[in-house]
Amino acid sequence: MQATNYAETYFEVLYNDNSDPWQYQTRWYEKRKRDMCLAVLPKEHYNNAIELGCGNGVFSALLAPRCHALVSIDGNSQAVQLAKQRLAESAHVNVIQGVIPDELPTAQPIFDLIIISEILYYLSPNDIDIVITWIKQNLAVGGTLLCCHWRYDIDGFAMTGETVHQRLCQAFNKVSNEVEPKQGQHIDTKNSVFTHQSKIIDSDFLLDVWQYSPESVAMQENLV
Repeated sequence: MQATNYAETYFEVLYNDNSDPWQYQTRWYEKRKRDMCLAVLPKEHYNNAIELGCGNGVFSALLAPRCHALVSIDGNSQAVQLAKQRLAESAHVNVIQGVIPDELPTAQPIFDLIIISEILYYLSPNDIDIVITWIKQNLAVGGTLLCCHWRYDIDGFAMTGETVHQRLCQAFNKVSNEVEPKQGQHIDTKNSVFTHQSKIIDSDFLLDVWQYSPESVAMQENLV
């Protein structure tokens, strides 16, 4: 709980009199990273998506046109208000406040796209494992998981993008027999596998994409 409180204070300081503390709207680094994330998504459209740690909603606004429904969640009240303002005209986007992992939302139908960007290294290893369990329970068969994190150390936090993605790869780079179907959901045993769809090792960040399906993009379109 101390780590959670520290992280909440950390973000409160960042957003104090600053609507864009990481300069999402002005830095080429951030635009380039967002464009790469959008480009590697293996599907053109998603029915029910969620972005964990949406910040001020810059990426949510770009993701929204590719989703029938999108939940954007952040723990900081100022960030949530900024995201709500940015997405006010997108009726299919629901911006909510919630501290991760304590207030991770669930949905019915469950999510076919989960975006986790620049947030997990603020959590403890145990909390990251809670998020991993939540993903396995709330990602639909055929769905996509995208994770992207800064590679450098962050003052005051033990985890880094490197250690976070190592943990994610240990969890998802194998057949998963741990996923239990939600009520009314049929699990096709042929598809109950997390496939590592894409991996980008940039000098500054790591980007990994998993599909809860053995089919690549080419396979989905009957090219192979």
